[in-house]
Amino acid sequence: MTIVNESNIGIIRAVYRLSYEEIGALMGVSGRFVSYVENGARNLPKVRANMLEKKLDLTPDKLTRLTEIYRDTLLPGK
Repeated sequence: MTIVNESNIGIIRAVYRLSYEEIGALMGVSGRFVSYVENGARNLPKVRANMLEKKLDLTPDKLTRLTEIYRDTLLPGK
């Protein structure tokens, strides 16, 4: 089951403090492509999502924790 998708790749990138280029390198794509995915202009291929999951050892529980960390760090009103 793929857990990384267009709606959470930006959260993952932010929590790990990765640039578009750095996270793209983990998936074998360009930073520009990652930007397109985050902004909804492109879909994230399942094979690329799976690559990122393996490289970052992501599980559903870990992704839930990352999402909570991300939400806890948002400024009020965001």
